[in-house]
Amino acid sequence: MSDERMNPDPEKYGTPDYPDPIAPVAYPGATGPANMAGAPGSMSEQYPGYTGPSPYPPAPINQGPGIGGLAITALVVGIVAFVLGWVPILGLILAVAGIVLGILALRTPRGRLFGIIAIVLSALAALTGILLLVATFLWLPFAS
Repeated sequence: MSDERMNPDPEKYGTPDYPDPIAPVAYPGATGPANMAGAPGSMSEQYPGYTGPSPYPPAPINQGPGIGGLAITALVVGIVAFVLGWVPILGLILAVAGIVLGILALRTPRGRLFGIIAIVLSALAALTGILLLVATFLWLPFAS
């Protein structure tokens, strides 16, 4: 057990192998110089190298139930109908499509909330489209 921190020849001086108090001490588990690679508590002992692929199959991915494409489509059409509800004919067509898709989305338990929101937005768009269509036809005779 000779180290540069130890006394080089303990029999010559009659002292036991005590470490040098001035030199830094290597604690167990600490990373040391390259010559300590196989020492107990070294990184190579704690973390073995790559051992290859696992012989076991991967765990199955458990995905929860999603909302569903129909409900998302109903919501998107309802939002577009609500935004374009001021266009008299286009707003009405999108509103009817949003109401139909919202009713279909209500039939699925996962798309219930999106279906309700789509129906409400589409109904508001339909109401706005009808009012603007009626106002346009009432205004046309006075425009000429």
